[in-house]
Amino acid sequence: MSTQITTLMTIKKAQNIHAGELIERLDEFLTFKRFPARSRFTFSGRNKQRCYLFRSGQISGFYKENHTQIDRINTPWLAGLAFPNQELVGLIFVAETECEVATLTQDEVMALIKKTDSWQLYANFLQVLSTKLLIHMSQLTTPSTWSMVCNQLRELINEPEEIRTTVKVEEYIRNRTQLSRSGVFKVLSQLKEMNAITISKGILMAVHTLPEKQP
Repeated sequence: MSTQITTLMTIKKAQNIHAGELIERLDEFLTFKRFPARSRFTFSGRNKQRCYLFRSGQISGFYKENHTQIDRINTPWLAGLAFPNQELVGLIFVAETECEVATLTQDEVMALIKKTDSWQLYANFLQVLSTKLLIHMSQLTTPSTWSMVCNQLRELINEPEEIRTTVKVEEYIRNRTQLSRSGVFKVLSQLKEMNAITISKGILMAVHTLPEKQP
């Protein structure tokens, strides 16, 4: 496994830990509601300057303009805290499962962080989030379809089983890269012929050894 992917998996675990610690610190001041799967959490219109504190469930982050999936995220998770004007970033979050969510404004969350002296927990979360975004962007700017597909396969095989076994590998890759269906299938077919990956009924079962370059 590449060093970058290993780092990314570590970061994903760390971000849940830091988000959970901050939510736990603020918990007595929060009111959580249950939202069904497919609920959308946006940052425009009446939801401008809104923050969402996810205590349970799974969510996906998308760029609103082209609906490219950024990530499928386990909770705990914090959305809306990283940027002063979240609307300009153009993100939306969609619940993949039922979620428990507390909804506040940015000002309300920052006031609670100040009240509970949770600045270090907040900084810890922002640090791992910024590192994760940098790695994600570097993967999407890789020069070849082959490299992009292999990067996404490494990520998918390291997702929690409840995510990996419920999403088709081709769908996972295309949602996150905007590569063509034919381009993705071509690389997957080559990798299967090389016994580099195992796919069953469209689900990624195993990643063996992925060549760094296309043969």
